[in-house]
Amino acid sequence: MKEEIKEPQMIYVGKKLAYYSAFFGTMILIAYMISHAGFLIGLGLVYVLSAFVINGIFLLILLLELIYNTDYRRAYIVAIISMLLNIPLSFFYLFLVLHPIF
Repeated sequence: MKEEIKEPQMIYVGKKLAYYSAFFGTMILIAYMISHAGFLIGLGLVYVLSAFVINGIFLLILLLELIYNTDYRRAYIVAIISMLLNIPLSFFYLFLVLHPIF
């Protein structure tokens, strides 16, 4: 019987962190689009800055893990790409919020 090889925990956490970062950012955007409450812009900016720091630190950890643990290279790359996809998503959300101003 084959034994299932589990991925390292860091890969799982990286994917979940990317997912939840995008999810909560989207929820803040939807709440702002519905209500146009000004405090949500401030909340969104604080969220983006804090998510940037947390995701950035974790991204560096994943890059170091990728260098030292080459057995799961593909899985690390997928986790890193999923984290990096939040960057253009944030710019798109910023465009949606600031577009009516300009």
